[in-house]
Amino acid sequence: MDARMQRSRDRLAEAILRLAPTREVGRIPVAELAREAGVHRSTVYEHAESPAGLLRLVLRGELDEARRTHLAEIEPSGAAAAIRGVTLAVLEHVERHDEVYRRALGSHDEAALHAMLSAHFRESTLQLFEHGAVVPPVPEGERDVVARFLADGWVGAIDAWLQTPAPRDRERLLELSDAFLPAWWPRA
Repeated sequence: MDARMQRSRDRLAEAILRLAPTREVGRIPVAELAREAGVHRSTVYEHAESPAGLLRLVLRGELDEARRTHLAEIEPSGAAAAIRGVTLAVLEHVERHDEVYRRALGSHDEAALHAMLSAHFRESTLQLFEHGAVVPPVPEGERDVVARFLADGWVGAIDAWLQTPAPRDRERLLELSDAFLPAWWPRA
């Protein structure tokens, strides 16, 4: 991406992160997003199909960075620490965007944000399986079923956790996860 496009994307990202906590992202007009970012309306469509799509793109970028930081080149002996690190990074990300996630995860209108967060957990889990850092007791062809189950469970747990009053205890959520994660899952 050239420098001008990157500047536009950065401005749009900042704008959508300012606007999304104020209302359902599906109700943010493209014209308002463009005005807030200081770009032409057509520029919005060069980066995403809608304000909701832009929000998912921005949040997904942050989540992908957390995965790259914590799960790159993972060895089985370091799986528990890496999983703890990436999970804490995801919880920090979710809390940083508290209003967006609290509104979206419980809403049918914003099911795509639920799916985006679930896809992040699924891809991270499959990466752990692929690298042999975590080995589920199922045939390789069924690992996606396990990954989806774990991913959607995590999103549900995060949704419930976000409904509790701030400040929230990330460490406590990790402790609680021991109750719902399978026995073969690495613990820190």
